Amino acid sequence: MSTVVSRCGLDCNTCENREKCDCPGCLELEEGNWAGDCEIKLCCEQKNFEHCGVCPHFPCDMLRNTSFDPDDGDNGERLITLKRWIEKSSDSREKSINRVIAGFCSGIVLGAILGAVTGSFGAMMFACVLMGTAIGVMISIIKGDK
Repeated sequence: MSTVVSRCGLDCNTCENREKCDCPGCLELEEGNWAGDCEIKLCCEQKNFEHCGVCPHFPCDMLRNTSFDPDDGDNGERLITLKRWIEKSSDSREKSINRVIAGFCSGIVLGAILGAVTGSFGAMMFACVLMGTAIGVMISIIKGDK
């Protein structure tokens, strides 16, 4: 299950309007939200961003103004949530890269051993590096790293 539940970092599970308006959350809505057209949702979707946290302009004025709005704001909580989502995403990418590197290194060691035993060092090294890298990628896919 994805950690992301909104474009702006709002925790939809704590939103009063979710039940009142039968709102599935902006990730599920094709347009607008319970309050009409949401500029933040439109901005993210036009830029093909899952949420504001991945935008190079994060946090922009529009997001800050929404987060600290006297009526609908949350005193910056959504900004903290977005930062948390970014950190989780970075951790997942790092784990995935580490698995691929571990597979690659394992392939080098296996290639060196098999090359020494068979006398066909270059071909064995190449084949084992490819296999090790592929294994690292497959482990990342199976573990669900994105």
